[in-house]
Amino acid sequence: MDLWKVRVPTRPPAHLCACALLGRVAQSVAVTPGDQKDAECTSLLPNLKHTVSELLYGLQWCKEVEYTPAYSSLLTDSGLLEGLQKQVPMKDLLGTLYSRSLEDGGLWSLTLENYIHTNNLAATGNASVRKLYGTADSLFPVCQSKLSTLQVLCPAMINEDRETLVALATAGIINWQDNDDVYGCLAVLLCCLKANTQVEGEVVQAVLASVMEWRTGKEDWFLFSSDLSKATAEQLNLAVEIMRFSTWMVTHCPTVLGGNQWDFVLCSMLAWLETASENVSSLWNPWVQLFVCESAALIVGLNEFFSSSSSPEVAEKLPSALAAEWRDFFVEGIYNLLLPLPINITEAFPEPDDPVFPLSVVQSVGVALTHVPLHQLKNNSLPPRFIADQKTNLPEQLQTLLNTLCPLLLFKARPLQITVYHLLEKVMPYLPECDGEGDNNKSDDDRDEPCLSPPASLMAVLTTCEELCDSILAGVQVGEFAVVQPLGVEYSCILGYLLAWKLLLTFFKSSPSHLRAHYAQYLKRSCSLNKLLLHLFKMMPENPIYPGQGAESKETKTFFTESQSLSVDNSDGVEWELPHLACSVYYSTVQDLPAMVRLWWNGQEKRVSTTAEKFTIKYVSPVLSAQEISSVHSSTQMFESMTVKARSAAREVIATYSVDDIFIELVIQLPQNYPLGSITVESGRRVGVAVQQWRNWMLQLSTYLTHQNGSIMEGLALWKNNVDKRFEGIEDCMICFSVIHGSNYSLPKKGCRTCKKKFHSACLYKWFTSSNKSTCPLCRETFF
Repeated sequence: MDLWKVRVPTRPPAHLCACALLGRVAQSVAVTPGDQKDAECTSLLPNLKHTVSELLYGLQWCKEVEYTPAYSSLLTDSGLLEGLQKQVPMKDLLGTLYSRSLEDGGLWSLTLENYIHTNNLAATGNASVRKLYGTADSLFPVCQSKLSTLQVLCPAMINEDRETLVALATAGIINWQDNDDVYGCLAVLLCCLKANTQVEGEVVQAVLASVMEWRTGKEDWFLFSSDLSKATAEQLNLAVEIMRFSTWMVTHCPTVLGGNQWDFVLCSMLAWLETASENVSSLWNPWVQLFVCESAALIVGLNEFFSSSSSPEVAEKLPSALAAEWRDFFVEGIYNLLLPLPINITEAFPEPDDPVFPLSVVQSVGVALTHVPLHQLKNNSLPPRFIADQKTNLPEQLQTLLNTLCPLLLFKARPLQITVYHLLEKVMPYLPECDGEGDNNKSDDDRDEPCLSPPASLMAVLTTCEELCDSILAGVQVGEFAVVQPLGVEYSCILGYLLAWKLLLTFFKSSPSHLRAHYAQYLKRSCSLNKLLLHLFKMMPENPIYPGQGAESKETKTFFTESQSLSVDNSDGVEWELPHLACSVYYSTVQDLPAMVRLWWNGQEKRVSTTAEKFTIKYVSPVLSAQEISSVHSSTQMFESMTVKARSAAREVIATYSVDDIFIELVIQLPQNYPLGSITVESGRRVGVAVQQWRNWMLQLSTYLTHQNGSIMEGLALWKNNVDKRFEGIEDCMICFSVIHGSNYSLPKKGCRTCKKKFHSACLYKWFTSSNKSTCPLCRETFF
């Protein structure tokens, strides 16, 4: 029914009002005086079962089109439906719903299904259900309404009845030349298979052989390279059932298929996908939408099969070249067609609130796209898309990918936003290496506090989102919780904003240390991070408790302790998606950009800084400190001449450096409000080190841990490298008193021709600009 959802009108539909009025009248008549006998009462409303059936039908209609609760309450208020339902025997009401389902199918079948499940009649072999149809033969041959009814009843049938249906359906498929309804037979067979009816491999092969015969004799049934706008619903439904049968075989019995049969399935899949990509303009038609959705479902099934670690027993029964053919040929063909599909859909249907917008297709295609291999994204065949004056070191294909997908983070369709996020998340870790190979950072050593922009297309989206979020959250104070209507315009804007930041933080975390400092400086100059943090403290709930916890839970789960699954096809719990995502972004920010968050916090007014500190101490610091300590325990990084240990209870990390006769021990203490408060470095044991040098090294480590955006282990690695260089004979820069520069990690290279001392280029630049002189900081001679 997702395909038929329409925009909600401003007033209740007439049939809902009629149902409600009919129910009220029946309710009034059904009120029985206390001294009246039950038999007399029942005779007053001999056809009450029809009234209750209509009420159940109306309620099901509200559910399927996702009507507002106010409309469905017309049928349920004051115990209307419940009161009338109690006065009708279950078997009578069940029989009435069954009869209407056989006559009309569609929504009546869904109403019957809901009634069966609500009253726990779905157990296999339930006598009440079996009395409805008597024998399985009575359901054959099938028409559309009878098929809908059978699909509802099948899970509750006894196994013998389902086996009878399988036999009848299989016979109809095998003798297809004499059968006018192969669609109905195939649909019944699939219905039984999905209800876990056991069938022999020979039966599956016989059915598949018939389907392959159709490919030869009735190729038009498959709709390959067809104009789907001219196809009838019956033609589209038959192609859909063939797709579903192919998906079931791949999922449940892949070893039954031989080489030719695998070729048939894979080539058909690719042909259907090509047909789907050629018919985007016809996606207003719900049957065409179903065609594309099932084509995507087949791709998902194939991806899951080939990506799963099949057992040796399964692998032995598959054609030897199958995996290589899939990897080397079919994967490329699939994603060359699939990747442009959501872009083409948004161009053909630019209004996501339009009733004909194919949201179900966007969702199904999105699920299929989450399986795309990284190399397909890096070597995509999308039409080139470049932006004037956009500075980048990225290869053309990656730049096209970002320029094409990043704007879709703001498209008002949640499945598309989540899909784009997952696609870009795969490539983000590989983008910094392009900047490392480019020319942007070659002259950075000669400048004060060099900066480098993250991907320009992502930053453009972020800038747009910032302005929109400023407007949306303008009336909310820091520490208050902004309630956003799920899936509305504001929701989509904030979702795109937070997803863009998650991508940016993934990019940042994947960057090497010297580039990370440049990117951090860019964020500092743009003030983007400052705006983000203010926004986050308006979106994170005051009490970020993870929903759905029972009273028996030993430890309270929060949005900071539980990871978030951003699923394309599952919007359950969507009311908590943005708060959880905001908490996730804040956690990543304090984890990967601790120095910048600390700088922001120190610069805030008292009310804001107090609110941020209380929240962080209560929910974030314990989790982050535990993770830092745990990462030290589990780290596989080995340091020559240095060992690192951690004490969980004391939130301490102890680094011991020893070389020749020198022994140094440093104790790193995490504050209670970590990372807002600065890490302290305390003196442990030391042997063979002068007091002044010892103090310099402690100061250097404290500086690295306070001002570098990374983990404690990264700070220790930088500090050790600095000490190693000192022992190698490289002198400190006499401006910052460090061998390795704290921002760009360079060595002192610029030497004074007079005193021969060397300095960091960035330190000299700062010295010259702050003193307005061009003299050596030590000897005061002119520096050439």
